[in-house]
Amino acid sequence: MRYSLVYRMKLLHALQDFTVTIERRMKTARKSKMEHLGRFEKISMTTPDWTNVWPAAQSFKHSVVPLPVRQGYVKGLNENQGYPPGKYNNLELMKIPNFLHLTPVHIKNHCKNIKKFCTEFPEKLMYAKESHLKTLFPLEVIESDYCFAGPSLRDGRARKITVKVNMSSLKLDDHAKDKMIRLLGHRYDKKFDEFTITTDSCPTKKQNYDYAMYLLTVLYHESQITEPWEEDKTVNDMFQYFWNINKSKQNESDVSNRLKYLPEDTSEEKLLKVKQVEKYKDSIENLMNNGETLDNLDQYKQSVLELLNLRKTSPQNTDVAKGDNLDVTT
Repeated sequence: MRYSLVYRMKLLHALQDFTVTIERRMKTARKSKMEHLGRFEKISMTTPDWTNVWPAAQSFKHSVVPLPVRQGYVKGLNENQGYPPGKYNNLELMKIPNFLHLTPVHIKNHCKNIKKFCTEFPEKLMYAKESHLKTLFPLEVIESDYCFAGPSLRDGRARKITVKVNMSSLKLDDHAKDKMIRLLGHRYDKKFDEFTITTDSCPTKKQNYDYAMYLLTVLYHESQITEPWEEDKTVNDMFQYFWNINKSKQNESDVSNRLKYLPEDTSEEKLLKVKQVEKYKDSIENLMNNGETLDNLDQYKQSVLELLNLRKTSPQNTDVAKGDNLDVTT
């Protein structure tokens, strides 16, 4: 098919106009692109305006973050000169979560807004010891709230409730304490004398809290009950060593009655209130329940010497430590 010369000239001019238009569009797009990429040069991570630039959690944007970050994998030195890909249109940086919405300025603003919903901590307890706080607040309830971007506001982990109670705050006698420790099992921490109850079987936090309080109430009242079969329990069945029901108490009574510093008509009730006897009771219970350590053995040794009305000794006194030259006082 042959075309006239006029038609060919028109077609040539149309192609030239199309090429010029394409070049103009590419130049405009390139200029717009460069201007868009240059936005991060006007932003600093330390300026207060960063909270407005990145107010909440969102995917990584190369045009906003003023950091020369890189992410990705290169096969060799021939690919990208051996460097990981830059931040421009980097899908790897968009996949992973970031913490650009949790800068110190963000956190300061969050705390400022949340502060009005909080209760001021008592000044008298600001520098109190932990042991004193546990005495004032024997029950500790631990719960967690979770906030995240998702289709539902509920989080299954938020229903978990943990309750910690100091055993000494329950004012239990020896029988009740022994029974409660057996019922608690691994939930009792002997080192800190506290037990932990964790509930997460119910669907809501409120239900798990009520269930934890119910378990605590049942444990307390059940430990107070003495079943008929518990009367057959012997000393060897006890969970820990109790001096009042062991033979050591009878031996101590026999020895104390022969001591010269006690009146002859001293009753057993008055005998148990004597300072030397109380110290001996505490030392032997500590030794039997917490194991043999240098401090426990030294405490037991001093209590026995005082109970027998012998001269007090110290670890530096080697002669007395060996058992030599013990003077009996009158």
